[in-house]
Amino acid sequence: MKAVRLLEYGGQLVFNDVPTPTIARDEILVKIRSTHDALPIFVEASGTARQILPINLPWIPGHEFSGIVEQIGSDVAACAPGDAVFGTTTGMGAYAEYLAVKAAAVARKPSNLSFEEAASVPVASQTAWQGLFTHGHLEKGQAILIHGGAGAVGAYAVQLAAHAGATVIATASGDDEAYLNSIGAGGVIDYREAQFEKVLREKVDVVFDLVGGDAQKRSFLVLKEGGHLVSAVQPVSQEEAAMHHVSGGMMRLAPSGDVLSRIGRLLEERTIRPDVATVYALQDAAQAWKDIAEKLPRVHGLSSSGPEAARRKSHGKIVLRVS
Repeated sequence: MKAVRLLEYGGQLVFNDVPTPTIARDEILVKIRSTHDALPIFVEASGTARQILPINLPWIPGHEFSGIVEQIGSDVAACAPGDAVFGTTTGMGAYAEYLAVKAAAVARKPSNLSFEEAASVPVASQTAWQGLFTHGHLEKGQAILIHGGAGAVGAYAVQLAAHAGATVIATASGDDEAYLNSIGAGGVIDYREAQFEKVLREKVDVVFDLVGGDAQKRSFLVLKEGGHLVSAVQPVSQEEAAMHHVSGGMMRLAPSGDVLSRIGRLLEERTIRPDVATVYALQDAAQAWKDIAEKLPRVHGLSSSGPEAARRKSHGKIVLRVS
C-alpha cells in the first residue's frame, strides 16, 4: 500500500510503498478515505517534545480518519466489511491507504457527512465531550467559560455545551464573535481587549481551558466553590484548586466508539456541525504541512485582519483525501 512516512525528526515526508498491516482479533482493517492534519502531529514530528511524545521512526502520521471496513478480526461483531466508519487510531498511522485499528475506537460514519468532513471530527469532538461531561460534569442550567472557543476543540465544546442547556461564554479574538454566536455562545470576551475575570458578571460552574498559561491561573477567580477547572493543554495547580475550593485537572483523550456514536447522532441531526477548510491529496501531505506551517495563526482562527470570508474559512480543519 501507499503511505506517507517521516524518516527522521524534523525531516521531509516521503510517499512510498509499505506493507499493508495485518489485524488482531479485536481489530478491523479500514481502507482509508480521508485523514486529518492537526497541530500535535507537527509537534511530534519536529522532535521538540520527544521526551514527552516520542515516536518510532520511520513513522506514519495520522490519528483520526474515515473510511470503509475492509476486513474484521474474529472477535469483532459491531461492524462488517463494507461499513463506512470514522474514528481514532490507538497510535498513529492514518496517512496511508489501509489502517489496522481497534474496533472499539470507531463508529458508523454519519450518513450526511462526506468522508472529508467525518475525518475532521473524532479527536476534537471527543476531547470536547470528555472535557465537558466526563471531567467537567457540566449539567443543564450551569454556566461554563471556554478558553479558546474558536479553535477546533473549542468550537465543539461551545456547540455541545449549548446543546446540553448550559450558558456558554467563550474567550476568543473579537473577529470570531459572530462565528461563536452562530454555534451557540451566549457571550464572547475578546481576550485582546479585556480580562475575562473583570468583565464576567457572575461566576461559572466549569472552566474548560484550551489556552493555558496565565489564563488558566486567572480562571480560579471566576469559578464557583465546588466548580471544575478542566485543562486539555497543561497541568492544573492542585494547591490553587484547594485554595479556591474547586477541583482541577488536566485531561487526556480516551477514544471511545460509544462516545463517538453519540456525537455521530448529533451530527446526523445537525445539532452540531463540522468545519473543513481545505482538502489535499495524500501524496501532497508534504505541501499541506508546508502551507499549514506558513499560515498557522490564520488556520487556527487567530487572524485579526482580512475579509470576513477568509476569517470564517480559518475555523475549518485541514484534511487529506486518501482515495
